[in-house]
Amino acid sequence: MNTQPLECHDNEQIFHYLSEPSDKERLKKVIQLLDEWMADESGYDEETWPELKASLDRTRGNISARRLFNE
Repeated sequence: MNTQPLECHDNEQIFHYLSEPSDKERLKKVIQLLDEWMADESGYDEETWPELKASLDRTRGNISARRLFNE
């Protein structure tokens, strides 16, 4: 299994990196997970996102970092 980070971002190197059998399977699983998230109509993300944004901004405020969301 190739776990080395990519040194550059040219398409050929990325394709080669992802074309190893273990990486192909990993990529397939990631795509499947994203498809499931996109198909989810439970409303959980719409309910949770405002709370998550507020928490992230509050935490960043505690360390004097700029806000992530300007709403």
